[in-house]
Amino acid sequence: MTTPPPPKPATPEALTAARDRHREAAADTNLGTTARRYHQHAACGFDWALQALDTRMANHHLGYAYAYAEQAAHHAPATTRWTLVLPGPFCAWLTENELLPHDFTGDEPTDRLLLAYRAGTVHRIDPSSWSLTIPAHDSMAMHEITRLAERFVQHNSDDNPRTPTQVRAAIALTERLETLADGMLHATI
Repeated sequence: MTTPPPPKPATPEALTAARDRHREAAADTNLGTTARRYHQHAACGFDWALQALDTRMANHHLGYAYAYAEQAAHHAPATTRWTLVLPGPFCAWLTENELLPHDFTGDEPTDRLLLAYRAGTVHRIDPSSWSLTIPAHDSMAMHEITRLAERFVQHNSDDNPRTPTQVRAAIALTERLETLADGMLHATI
């Protein structure tokens, strides 16, 4: 087995340019918070490598910088991130019927749903109504939400007692899921 050739030594100009590029990206509000944080880490790594240039630690810092730069490259701009607004009655139904666990279970689909749910932002519409906006980029979590939404719609069918608020929530959730699926489909074409 042959070993790859060692990387070319980094020049101060290249390190400075990389550091500045990542600092600029870290300040870009079009990126999500995770991508910006990864860019901040990458910028720090390049800065440390620049300070440690011509020492053994420079390669250590470059490895750190390159790892975070790679992570940052895999995060899409926030403007292309998908969200889903869950009606309050649906969220209440989830918790009242214990369909959403209180903690992680080890079951990947359930845990990913819980992660998306916990990452949500509550919006108070008026004193008695609210909604929860969750990130919708995790297809497995969205599959679980869709499965639960189907149960919620069935629960609020003509055969079951329901309130007008629950019926409106079921209709709104169905429409939002359809809009999200349609938007995601067209975004990939």
